[in-house]
Parts: sequence; C-alpha cells; structure tokens
Amino acid sequence: MKYKHIDAMLHNFGHSFVSLMNYVDDEYIIDVLSELAHQVPGHELDINFANGHVSPAGEYPAKLHKSIEYWMKWLPKHMENHRVTPSALPEVHLRYRLVRGGQEVIVAARDNRGKDHKVFVHG
Repeated sequence: MKYKHIDAMLHNFGHSFVSLMNYVDDEYIIDVLSELAHQVPGHELDINFANGHVSPAGEYPAKLHKSIEYWMKWLPKHMENHRVTPSALPEVHLRYRLVRGGQEVIVAARDNRGKDHKVFVHG
C-alpha cells in the first residue's frame, strides 16, 4: 500500500469522471452535472462512490446513476493500478459545484489512518 499515491489516484479518478470519456446515453456526464447543479440549492452536488448516493437528495436522471454505477465498479481496479489498497479508502466523494468562474470539482477521501485527502480537479 502506497499512501503517497492516494492524491494522484483521486485526481486521476475525478478527472476521468468529469472528462469527455464519461459519455452515457448520448450525453456527457459533465453536462448533466452542470445542468443539475443549476437546479439544486447551493449549486453543489456530492457523489459518494461507496454507495452511489447523490446529495442533496432528489430525483436524478438514470444516465447519471448508470455512470456512477460504472465508475463505482471501476474504482477498486483504479486504486490497485495506483498501488492503493481499496480497503484503505472506504469512501470517495466527488463534489461538483458551480462557482463564479465556472465549475469546481473536488475529490476527497479519508484513509484508514484517519488522514483526509482532498484534491482539486477543476477550479
């Protein structure tokens, strides 16, 4: 297990999730996130990749849930590719929010030692 690889792994995972590689049912998920963020209080969404929950609670399109499910299944393999033991990060969160200059994407996790990791993907 390489704890020093966690931040790079989180960055790569988040960047991939909001990239044009994440295309489901004829739509880029980054566009779905932007549209949804305009509709929620605080213009912020949080995706928990441990359980697939999206906050704030609400009805979200099936294509978003389909994407999250795919990325949840891929995350352990992605961690292993970065020499990070999946059990070392029980939860990984991606926060997408609209800010004055555009969008901000942050990926965060707390490792099994209690250390918090937070990386900015877009800002």
